[in-house]
Amino acid sequence: MIGSLEKLDDLLVRGERFVVAALLSVMGLVVFLDVVHRVSTRVGSPLANPVVVTIVGGIVAILAFRTRGSSHAVPKGIALGVSLAIAQIAFVKALPNGLVWSQTLALALTLWLGTMGASLAAHARRHLALDIGSKLWPPAIAPKVAAVGHLCTAVFCVGLIFLAGRSLFGFDISGSHVPGHLDIWRDSSGAAGTLSGTGLPKWMAFVSIPYGMTVLAFRFSLEAVRTWTGRVAIGGDDTLHQLGITEEASS
Repeated sequence: MIGSLEKLDDLLVRGERFVVAALLSVMGLVVFLDVVHRVSTRVGSPLANPVVVTIVGGIVAILAFRTRGSSHAVPKGIALGVSLAIAQIAFVKALPNGLVWSQTLALALTLWLGTMGASLAAHARRHLALDIGSKLWPPAIAPKVAAVGHLCTAVFCVGLIFLAGRSLFGFDISGSHVPGHLDIWRDSSGAAGTLSGTGLPKWMAFVSIPYGMTVLAFRFSLEAVRTWTGRVAIGGDDTLHQLGITEEASS
């Protein structure tokens, strides 16, 4: 049973790593394009001038080609500089108002990155922890105490799942229903409850919290069982463990 749960945990980790890499790529791309657009349309900005972009881009490209030992570095660099200027003009023409949604989207993706990052840290046992039990409790019962601590953390995560669920699906106050993010979006047929400038529903961003707390509850519960049964040993100094130092330094 424990082995099957550990395999499930490893499968979740592989999926989360892939999603984190994808989210970072999307965030980096949209923020970069937003900065390019702002610089390209700012009054008085030298890089708003296609001639300057051609010259600067061409010089940098020529130096790069020469560093790599490429033949015909000058014509290649000039061609690349001209291409950059043309791409800049086309980009500004295609998006005259810029990427007004980029910052909002980046913040929404940050929620997912934060919860998945916490989940991955828990899997790697690199999460923040107050590790004094291994120094206060006798070695014979220290693993049991650590297991109880993991279980308490899992229970706390379950409480956060409940609160996040109420935020998503609504809750009652004095007999009146307060709509959640999903209710607002669904009842308005998608006209409300969306992220500013994106059209994406807010619940898609906030569902990251119950997801992250669910996975954390699962991982801490699994860690509690593994620690209680002796499948894993409790670590030494937590600070050193977070730094990846798992062995004592030799004298």
